Amino acid sequence: MKRLRVRAFALSILFGLLSACQNVPSRVVAAGDALSRLDSGLSGDWDNHEQATGAASHAIAVPPVRESLRLADRRRDGSLWFWRLESGDAKARTHALWLVLATAADNGNRVTLTPYRPLDPAAADAMFDGKRKFRFDAAQWAELGPCAQTGAWKDAQFQAQTDAAACSALLPGLGESAALLPLRLTLDREMLHTVTFADQARGADAQIDARRVRWFSGWAAINGGGPKARAGNQDWHMQKGMRLSSEGGRVELRWRDGAASGYSLELARTTYAERKLRVLQLNVIEDSSGQVMDYVWTDPTTGAIGFNLGWLQVGLNQESAAAQ
Repeated sequence: MKRLRVRAFALSILFGLLSACQNVPSRVVAAGDALSRLDSGLSGDWDNHEQATGAASHAIAVPPVRESLRLADRRRDGSLWFWRLESGDAKARTHALWLVLATAADNGNRVTLTPYRPLDPAAADAMFDGKRKFRFDAAQWAELGPCAQTGAWKDAQFQAQTDAAACSALLPGLGESAALLPLRLTLDREMLHTVTFADQARGADAQIDARRVRWFSGWAAINGGGPKARAGNQDWHMQKGMRLSSEGGRVELRWRDGAASGYSLELARTTYAERKLRVLQLNVIEDSSGQVMDYVWTDPTTGAIGFNLGWLQVGLNQESAAAQ
């Protein structure tokens, strides 16, 4: 009996040591995973269409903002990102492009995001669009160290912020793009909440609530008789290669000769708060009045949407991540 107790004690020590050995790598993996999680989480296009359209009644309107984050390079010391921001509509649009170096700190538990401004904006835009191959050249970028954001993951959410007072000292030399310099960000699954200097005019708690954009492509067939087309009218005008974003993407419907039909399609995530309903909605819009003539909605996570209104037929499918 004594031998059994000794053996059992020895086994318990062995299992304890094995558990301890297993726990150390798991903490290291979790810490080292912070950057890779950020790489996959941030990559893509983001748009605050629902926030901007829903805030029309506010005293200070929320501008439409589009953000695109592209991984430019992975290096030993971290990841380099292109972060492009566009604010405003087609009539008055502000644009900024930053290069951001994401590095791990505190044994990988924290991440520092250091922005760089391009000394040649045209060349930077060409690299972002893939017209020129990216190669980091310190002579082409100015580091904005005081505007670096530091943050960490907490469960599925990443939060980071900068010292706004220290960063503001750099503003005079940044020109118009200074307004779109990020001061704080929160990545929460499919939402990217950001704060720039421009947002401070709307209040201390103001931020941009952008949702990850999903792209849909497909076709539409519009009858030459329009909404009043009679049964049996076979004058169908096919429009292929249509592409709409899930956050307010709009495309004109055209006749086969390319002329505008007077109608457009709009795809948008929509929330009906009073019904506690969130949907992906496909609208038919009359261009002359801007009014929604008809619509169909479905689950916001759907991979396909379409309808047959008799005079108008539409079919859209979500593009694969590789296609986007």
